[in-house]
Order: sequence, then structure tokens, then C-alpha cells
Amino acid sequence: MAILAGLFASGTVMAQDAATPPAPAKKADAAQTEANAQDAANLQGVTVTGIRASLQKSLDLKRNSDSIVDAISAEDVGKFPDTNVAESLSHLPGLSVDRNFGEGDKVSILGTDPALNRLMLNGQTVASTNWTSDPNNPDSRSFNYSLLASEIIGNAQVYKTPQANIDEGSIGGTVIVNTRRPLDLPANTLTGSVSYGYNDSADKGKPNASVLYSWKNKDSTFGVIGSLMHSDRIIDRQGTEIFGYQRVNDPTDTNPDHQFNPAVVPTDAKGVYPTAVNTAWFQQRRTRDGVSTGLQWKPNEAFELNFTGLYVTEKFNNFNQSHYGEWSGSAANATALNFQNGVATSGSYNANTSTYLDGYERDSTVNTGVAQLRADWFGDGWTASSQIGYTGSTGGSDGIYNMQFQGFGGFNYNLDGQHPQINYNAGDNPSAMLAHGAGYSYAPSYDRERYFQADFSHDVQWGPLNQIEVGIKATNHLDGQDAYSAQLPSQDGNGLSLADFANGGTPGGFLNGLNAAGNMGDWTTIDPGLMKAYIQSIKDGHVSLDPKATYSVAEQNRAFYIQGDFSGDDYRGNLGVRYYRTRDTVNGYQFVGDNQYAPVNKRSTYHDWLPSFNIAYDATDALTLRFAAAQTMARPRYQQMTPYVALDDRTLTGSRGNTDLGPYKSTNYDASAEWYFSENSVLAAELFFRRISGYILNTNVEETHYNLTNLRDDVYQMQVPINAGVAKVKGASISYQQNFKYGFGMLANYTYSDATTSNDFPLPYNSKNAFTISPFYEQGPYSARVTYSWRSSYFTSIAQLQSQQITGIFRELDASLGYQINDHMRVSLDATNLLNETYFVYNNTPAEPLNAYKNGRTFTVTLGFKL
Repeated sequence: MAILAGLFASGTVMAQDAATPPAPAKKADAAQTEANAQDAANLQGVTVTGIRASLQKSLDLKRNSDSIVDAISAEDVGKFPDTNVAESLSHLPGLSVDRNFGEGDKVSILGTDPALNRLMLNGQTVASTNWTSDPNNPDSRSFNYSLLASEIIGNAQVYKTPQANIDEGSIGGTVIVNTRRPLDLPANTLTGSVSYGYNDSADKGKPNASVLYSWKNKDSTFGVIGSLMHSDRIIDRQGTEIFGYQRVNDPTDTNPDHQFNPAVVPTDAKGVYPTAVNTAWFQQRRTRDGVSTGLQWKPNEAFELNFTGLYVTEKFNNFNQSHYGEWSGSAANATALNFQNGVATSGSYNANTSTYLDGYERDSTVNTGVAQLRADWFGDGWTASSQIGYTGSTGGSDGIYNMQFQGFGGFNYNLDGQHPQINYNAGDNPSAMLAHGAGYSYAPSYDRERYFQADFSHDVQWGPLNQIEVGIKATNHLDGQDAYSAQLPSQDGNGLSLADFANGGTPGGFLNGLNAAGNMGDWTTIDPGLMKAYIQSIKDGHVSLDPKATYSVAEQNRAFYIQGDFSGDDYRGNLGVRYYRTRDTVNGYQFVGDNQYAPVNKRSTYHDWLPSFNIAYDATDALTLRFAAAQTMARPRYQQMTPYVALDDRTLTGSRGNTDLGPYKSTNYDASAEWYFSENSVLAAELFFRRISGYILNTNVEETHYNLTNLRDDVYQMQVPINAGVAKVKGASISYQQNFKYGFGMLANYTYSDATTSNDFPLPYNSKNAFTISPFYEQGPYSARVTYSWRSSYFTSIAQLQSQQITGIFRELDASLGYQINDHMRVSLDATNLLNETYFVYNNTPAEPLNAYKNGRTFTVTLGFKL
């Protein structure tokens, strides 16, 4: 999580054996083996300078590995114009990133759902809680990429093929981020940066700063490292939304509010119509303050002790406003509905139809801490390590305050491609928008893990087998949420209107680039402070436990592995098996009708053996061929395993968990060829195949739940996860890297991923095509880099009417300029999302748009120093 930003250039490698397994070497090349190991270790230091040097070290790590691995190093990350680790990783072949809020927060590896990949810090889990309490973004088993600043990385390695000595839980791949150690840095190292980031959509900027100090004694046997950091970022996302689609003349829909006048929609007409057109404005300020410390003691070559501690607090307060015309329950008010290819692309509604303005103020604080202790022993031909640790996080929502204002007047709409338009017949009049509803809730969440790990390796001479590794790991994990909500008095007829909470109009340029028409972008906004104060004045005595959103998951994992490493004159690899056993205890509540809930307690246990095999063959001095085969698994998200329910009372939509979910299982095959045709250059190709059984898909079902706003049972369109069947993913990736003359160079990659499933829906988050191209220049004190990324559309979930919710094509253009002032100071200018790309989501086809968002461009100027 973001708290890990406090690890800026700090920490100790807590799982070096699991995180960066050394490439088994030929016995005759012991000296070269030691040199390669030192090269890998140097990736955690600050001695790497220059784009070329860092790229070469990343290639060395890739080339010397037993598995199919891609890597980025410290300088490499620092010189990508990226805001977090997800953005940096997206430059690697086979990786794609989702950018919902303008920065990467979900990474897909080799065409698989981000939930099927793990992100680990120094080989261990970091506790994670969600800042939004958003049912569409449930807590994952990995901490959120968007909250991990790229500056903290010593190196990051993407294991696309598993090894027995790496924790289970990934199908697409495992990302292991390694931070720096104090004994790897010069004594009295002082380094840091100050920066200022500006977002042109918000027309605001905020400062950021970090500082690190590292000390070690003259004998380099004891070291201390510490860091402080502050980060501040403004998000201003503007967009249009459609809440869903309904069928006209649907024989299964008996709701009288959904029946059109036959003069407007003939009784034999077929097609779908949008339920509402909304203009949305999301504003957020993200602050992050962290402190970390690391101790490293290495009294001799036979023993080493490391401790890492960190604590980071983050604030994610945000305010979201939605202004929309709602006609899903006002079919009788329609005066026209015009269909094209089965979609009502335009229409009009009379003055009796409601218009709404909603405001949601969400306060959220996330606190995360980590304490890790590791001891290593080194003997003659053997090594042993023991690790214990704890990580905990608290988050969720400190308070969600919301109000709804209702007016009348009628409107007309038009679906203009991916930019829906709505024009209100009545002008903006805050006095005519009357208070209609109010709500209050809060849902503190928690995530904790304790772990113990022991590993042992011994050199052997059993033919090609040169090392045996064994290890055990035990984790106890607790994840949950306690939710509370208020049943507030009805707001109808209380004499309040939007004029009592007005905060001026929308800003100039609102909805720029979204093809806004008429008066859809011109409305009076809500003052979040006034709204919050009013709700606080009426909520006392109305707040109680919300059973449907309260849950806990207690999970115990036990694992054992044995792995044999082998090598010969021109080959190397590993063969192993990992056994795991998982026991889950889920507690929560289930709706039984009339706002009544019954306790749920569900226990389940599953276990399996996971074999893995990796081999690398050096066909020539410049050509390496690889093959891998493995059985893998991934567990469901914690929240998905519970009876948790989240409802939106205004749109009658929601989501819930499923206590019957089982784990994903997969059979993986991978092969690659890597041609290192010159220094710091490579041309590589990779083939991959995944057969995934029990993969999880969100489907849409109708369910009855209690509506706290209307104080009655209502039928909701619910997103429910299920084990959907079997999916097969096959594809290929090609990557290219080369230095040219005069300081120029190039990185590029392309990935093709084709997925088929045993049902009618695609595999979530799988883009069929994706590529990145990144030319760079570095000579003397000057450096520059431009990165262009493109990914094709991808399916995310099943929406209403069993339709497919698709995220459209996304393009990203970033750039960076740098100048090395002297040996101690460097200045850089980074620009992200220069195209101000629209994040577009649609229903089945682009002719049925859902969401279109603009996040704006971000410009950051940074002054870095090193003493």
C-alpha cells in the first residue's frame, strides 16, 4: 500500500531466497556465480546510474534467471515518467494496466485477471485495506498498485513462471518488489527529493518530499536506515455515466413504471433504452505520510540479522456529485423514443419527470504497519533462514455523508457515440431542487497477518542436481469490516432546497473533451461542508449496525516445498513441488426479509500439490531458450467469499459476495527465446498457455433487499461472483531493447492474448492486443524519454440484462526530461496522460455507452539530491 512509500530507498530484503532465487551455476564457474549474485544485489543499491546501466542490470537479472522473468531496476523505475509501480511494470512485455482514476491500479499479467496475480514486498504479504468502501473495487489479496510509489524500488521482478520456493496464489505471475538495505549504501548517505505536481483538470497542484539517511559502521557489520516521506496528489475526474439499460416491452418486467405509452413505443417494438444519463464530478485529495526504519547486522560471513519496520498513514477524502435525469421508473412520461439498431439512441421526457443532484462526501483514513525480522545462517555448502513478521492495516470509511435533491422539468437525451448528452428543459434553479433524501454510514475495515517461514538449502553433487531446497510457511490472516448505517427521517417537505447548500456553479471548462451539449455541464454544486454539518445534526440516535455489510474472514495457510536446482555445461533450471492447505472461517449476516438478518458461519478447507519445472538452455553465447510447466492456484478475494452486500438505493443496483466460492486452479505452460545480439540489447519472444478452472466471474441477478432510503423491500440488480467454469488463455509476446549511437535507445513490446471460456462471456481484464514503445535519449547531463502504450478493449463483468461490460481501447502518452546539474543534484520534468485519454466503458457494444471519464494531465517538476 501507499504506506510502503515510506520505504523509499529503505528496508531489508526479507525473503531473499524466495524473492530473488540465485541462478544455479555450473560448478566450474563458481567465481562467475558469485559475480552474478553480486550484480543482482547491486540492484538494491543506489550505485546504479543512468538509463543504460539500469537496463543492462535488468537484462542481466533476466538472463541469469532459471525461470521466465522480467525485471526493472532502481534507476529504470526512477526514470520512467510513472506515478507508481503499476505504471512502471506496464512497460514490461505481457503486462497491461487499468487506469480508472488516471493512474495504474490493476495489473494484468499474460492476459489474466489482476486478481490472479500477487504483488509482494521483499517476498512477503503486506496488509491492505480499501479506502473507498466501494463494492465495485473489493479488497484484493495484493496491496493496491496505485498506492505504492515507484521510488521505493531497488528492483522489481515479475515471475511469469512459478517456482516451488515462491508463495502460491498466482496464476498469471508474481511480482516481487525488493527494497534497499543499509549495508549496501555508503555510510552517511543522505538522499531525497522535493517535487510539485500539477493536474490541469483540477487546475491545482501540491508539493511532495522525501528524505532518506543511511549509516553503517566502519567494518560494514551494522547499519541503520531511516526515511520520511510526504506525498500529496489532487484527482479531478469528470465524466458522463449511464446507470444501465432496460428492455422495452419486456414480458418478464411487470413493473407499471416501466410501461411506455404505445403511441411512443409500439407494443411490438424491441430494443433497450438507457435508464439515466448522468454528469459526474469526482474530486479527491490523496495524502500520504510515512516513516520507516531498517536495521542490518552482519557480524561475520556466517550470520546476518535484519529488521524492518514502517508505518504510513494516508487520507483519501473525496467528494462525488452526480446530476442526472432519471426515467427508469418514468416510462409513462416519455414523449419520444427513437431506436437505431435496437438501441434508443435519443428521446425526450415531459415536465413531470424527475431530475436529481446527489452529493457523497466520503472520509477515509488508511493506516498500515509492517514489522519483519529475518535471520540467515551460512555454512559450508548450506544456508538456512528463519522469518517472522506481522503486518496490519485499518481503513474503509470514517464516514459517508450523502444528500439527494429532486426537481422536475423534463429533458431530452442523445447517445452521441461514447459521449451521452442530456439537455434539461428547465434552467438551473437551486431553489427548485428540493431535499429528497439523506444518508449516513461508516464502515471501518481491517486486515492483519502473522507469518512464520523457514528455509534450508544444501549443495549436492547428484549428477546434474547441485542444490536441494526445502521450506515451510505458516500464515494466519484476518480480514473484515464492521459496517454501520443510519435510517434518517424523510427529507421530503422539510423546506430545504439546494439553495441552502449551494457552492456556486460548475467550473469553466467542465466536461471538456466529453462533447457536452446544452446545459448538461452547467449546474449548481453542493457545498460538502454544509451538507456534512446538516447530516451530523440529524444522525444521532439513528445509527446502528448494518448487518448486510459486516463480515470477517479468518484464514489459515500452511505450506511446505521441496525444490531441486540443476545445471550443466549449457543448461540450468529447477524442479519442485509445493503443498498447501487453506482453512477459511467466514462470518456475516444474510437477508431473510423485512430488514431482518440471520447470522452466517461458513467453514471450508482445501489443499493440493503444485508441481513446477523450469529449464533454461543456452543454445549459443547469445541465445537462451526456456521452457516451464506448472500447476498453480489463486484464492478468491476476501470480500468475495463473504455474505457481504452493498446497495445503491437510488439506482436499485448492488453487489454481494458468495460463501460457496472455491479457488482458481490452473495448468500453465510457457516457452521463450531470448537473443542478446549486442550489449544492453535483446530481442525476445514468449509463448504462454493457461487452462484455468473455477475462474470467478461477476454475474448479474435480481434479488430482493431492504431499501433503507425508501424503507421497504425492493428488487435490486445485483453483481454476484460465481465460479464460472473453465477458461483457456494462449498467446505470445515480443520484446525489443537496443542502444543506438549518439545517446539514443529504444524499448518496445507487443502482447497477443486470446482467451476462450466454457460460457458465453470473455475472461475478465484480458486485452487481445497491447503494445508499448519507449524511445529514450541519454548523453552527458541530459536525458529524455517518451512512452506510448496502447491496449485493446477488455471485458470486466456481466451487467444488467446479462450484457457484457467492456472497457474500451486506452492510449497513454507520457514523457520525461532530466538534467544532471552536478554530482549531487538532478532536476526533471515529468508529464503523464498527455493525450488526456477518455476512460470509456460500454455495454456490449460502443453504441450502448456506460461511463466516460477524463482525469486530466499531470505535470511534475522534481529536484533530487544525493549527498
